Amino acid sequence: MRIFIGILLSAFLLSPLPMARAIPFFDQLPKFKVRVQDDQQLQDWLREQMKEQRKGSSVLKTYDDPRDVARYERGTLEKLLRSRGYYDASVRQTVTDGEILYRVNPGPQYHIKSIVLDMPDYLRQGFSGLPLQVGDPLVASKVLEGVKTIEKYLHENTCLLNVDVSYEATAIHSEAAARLVYRVAPSPEVNVGEVRLEGLTSVEADYLQGKLKIQTGDCFSREKIDAARLRLLRTNLIASANSEVSEPYQGLVDVTFVVQERRHRTVKLGVGYTSDEGAGVSAGWEHRNVFRRGEKIEVESKVNPAQQTLKGKLLIPRFLHDKQKLTGSVEVGNEERDSYRSESIKIGATVSRDLSRNRTASIGTELKFSQVDEEVDVLPQQDKNKNFRLLAFPLGLKWDTTDNPLDARRGATVAMEVKPYLDLKNSNTSFVKNTLLLTGYKTGRQMRYEPTLALRIKAGAITGVPNLELPADERFYAGGGGSVRGYGYQELGPRVLVPPAEPGGQPTLSDSIGGRGLSEISLEGRFRFSDTWGGVLFVDGGNAYEEPRPKFSDLFWGAGFGVRYFTSFAPLRLDIAFPLDKREGIDSDYQIYVSLGQAF
Repeated sequence: MRIFIGILLSAFLLSPLPMARAIPFFDQLPKFKVRVQDDQQLQDWLREQMKEQRKGSSVLKTYDDPRDVARYERGTLEKLLRSRGYYDASVRQTVTDGEILYRVNPGPQYHIKSIVLDMPDYLRQGFSGLPLQVGDPLVASKVLEGVKTIEKYLHENTCLLNVDVSYEATAIHSEAAARLVYRVAPSPEVNVGEVRLEGLTSVEADYLQGKLKIQTGDCFSREKIDAARLRLLRTNLIASANSEVSEPYQGLVDVTFVVQERRHRTVKLGVGYTSDEGAGVSAGWEHRNVFRRGEKIEVESKVNPAQQTLKGKLLIPRFLHDKQKLTGSVEVGNEERDSYRSESIKIGATVSRDLSRNRTASIGTELKFSQVDEEVDVLPQQDKNKNFRLLAFPLGLKWDTTDNPLDARRGATVAMEVKPYLDLKNSNTSFVKNTLLLTGYKTGRQMRYEPTLALRIKAGAITGVPNLELPADERFYAGGGGSVRGYGYQELGPRVLVPPAEPGGQPTLSDSIGGRGLSEISLEGRFRFSDTWGGVLFVDGGNAYEEPRPKFSDLFWGAGFGVRYFTSFAPLRLDIAFPLDKREGIDSDYQIYVSLGQAF
């Protein structure tokens, strides 16, 4: 049953959604067919292009008569044919019973007879050539690709003040051919003179100057200027950044960046609800320019019936290196779970470094003072209340190609962490906590509702000491909104038999005591019905194990659906999930989750 649900969800996501097309609300335009004699490839291409044109055309929505639609789309077909080199094509349309038939006679496809590149000889040195040649079809996309190839070469290999590339195609109808000429407009070559920043009020100029990566004497490049503006915006300190280039003088030009700073303080308020933990609130404050060089302080508090935390964080960018940052944190927490209660204070510092555009490595240290009261009746009384002084040295590596951390639609992530622990109070308590998290996202942007297939896999293992000797708040648990929806928070995992309170009674199972192994897998199908509303179908599976080896068998499965409201910041989500492996007396019939951001 569980495997069938997963296969059904995947098939639904990858199908072209024919049922949706049959709903009259979504089929306001008349159906159409395109016929191209003896050219199936061109026929298929025209049909797909017409479908795309219909998706984005506001003009077509104003027509009620299919004949008006046919006349408008005839012009679209003629433009499409010219873009593929069919300059003598003819299109006839007929409307029968509200359905449009387009008959296309493409005629001969024009080919390139000659190519001329009008560019000074001193600029040609090193140019590898155009992506098209004499004899190729005169296809508009290929011609424009030639313009981009020349522009890219000039930007990367010359110091031209202005890069202006144009083209002219002259058709020779008697030969079904064309002459193609590319022209590079004359422009002086210059170097960078003075580099200035204007408009700063609180951010130190030399900090942002280092972000520009443009210095006096550099070869002038507008691409480098655009990249510098983008880096300024990515500091999260600048709201807008414009560039001004002076008139040339003595082979130099001055570059001025005119910026406007953002407000550096933000107050955050949030609410959420899950049926297993109840309602919760969160509040936060941050300052993104504390010491005038992009240092950030964050203070955040979260409160719900099961957990209360207060966290402070200081982030220092460019720590000893342009690609490094230092993060220091302090956290005070209180947890009240069915199987344990804990109070803790955690102090840590982490140095992370960007190895490449998508890869980040981190190393740090963390000291945690905690008191854990474990509510497991099989433990000796002296072992139920423990104090820990845990010293940890987390090592992390992350690879991230996603497009949006709060609502990813494409890309993937791989995050690994190895975290050795040593109890300073009891040297016999030392263990290593390993976690691996994989996510992937694929969106069918050309399909109706733009479905996104999202996958999450998580595995964990703790080695070093037996399960019940681990601090209860460091073990792995499964279940809940960020794990296996449909089950209560931390309700999945190993349980132990509790002896009867009275002689002759029946032993009972304890609450989940957590484990040394963890396995989780989630599959979601996300749909966008409009710019503001969307929906989700999902299947989650997972479990925690007493032994440290994660297994993807013996999983508990949950399934459900949800609604998304897309804000400018992140989607609001409401999920309803049902346990497919419901345990009598333990699991509810359903669970409800309300929060900000996607589930993963």
